[in-house]
Amino acid sequence: MTPSNFAARAARARKILAIDFGGLGDHLHSLPALWLLRRSCPNAELHVLVGSASVPLMQHLTPWIDRALGYDKRGWRGDLAMLKQLRAAHYDAVIVITASNHAVAFAGLSAAPLRLARRADSNKRWFWQPWLLTKSVAYPFHTEPMYRQRWQVLRLAGFDDGSAAPLRLQPDFPLAIAPELRRAQGIAPADDKTYLHLSASATDDLRDLPPTQMIALWNALHAAFPAHKIAVSGNPGERGQRKLQALLAGLTFTPWKVFAGTLNVPQFISVVQGAALHAGPDSGGLHVARIAGTPSVSWFRPNHHIRNWLPDEPGHIAFIAPESRPDGLYGLDTAKLVGAAQTLVSGTAHISN
Repeated sequence: MTPSNFAARAARARKILAIDFGGLGDHLHSLPALWLLRRSCPNAELHVLVGSASVPLMQHLTPWIDRALGYDKRGWRGDLAMLKQLRAAHYDAVIVITASNHAVAFAGLSAAPLRLARRADSNKRWFWQPWLLTKSVAYPFHTEPMYRQRWQVLRLAGFDDGSAAPLRLQPDFPLAIAPELRRAQGIAPADDKTYLHLSASATDDLRDLPPTQMIALWNALHAAFPAHKIAVSGNPGERGQRKLQALLAGLTFTPWKVFAGTLNVPQFISVVQGAALHAGPDSGGLHVARIAGTPSVSWFRPNHHIRNWLPDEPGHIAFIAPESRPDGLYGLDTAKLVGAAQTLVSGTAHISN
């Protein structure tokens, strides 16, 4: 099936499902592609299938998506139940956004007449996927930001709303980030842009700074920004709470706000949007800052897919650690991280180190 034929048939679809498995950052990087799909198929019901924890994200952030379905890995019985639900919905087209083998299997068994996916990266098995699809698209990984890659995949599949390729993750399409969600957390209108938001950890040690350096960084940021309040947040779950409490125990000050894994995704996005700066590891919080237009300082583990996620727009300074060990990232200068934060809060910059 040619790209133009696939997109033309999808444009006449009654119901389209986009499958977007992944974490918070993955979903945010899919938004430009989903908006292209929405604009190219204005008469279709557009549904998305995401992890259950991300359903509130789609429900609150993207009013132009008609329905968000939640999926949790519960073994083959859970997969069969999900597949039964998808087949009963009678989708005309299923489009896999993230090049996931699991998602392609769902698409292939969905009974939708149109089934599209991107060819998987070279480190994943691909040979069986074309048998489940009516159209696949090859597009290189690791050469540009993921949000642009996913948008380009749909363009190569024939979807075209007349727009140019996106040049930043911060969108030029409607997103519903609600200030009242941070008001409910005790952040008044007068507090907006007067606080720094600091993320305690990523979801694994490989992307975190060592605890002693994180404590030193947070203390240094507090000292460097006497006119700003400090809000900190941690991941839910035992590991995230343990790391957050260890950092709090070493501080020489008391943070203004502590969100100990208590925020849902829409609340977290609203809190980050209200901050003057976000600082944290390569994790969902960084990509939230990017879509919210909040300047950020971040640190990355050196790896072959770093260009997929590294910020490429002004207002964000990203550092690549010289060394990655099982217990964290080493070789980054705390003073340079603080200096980057001062540069961003006083103006706008884009540096990758």
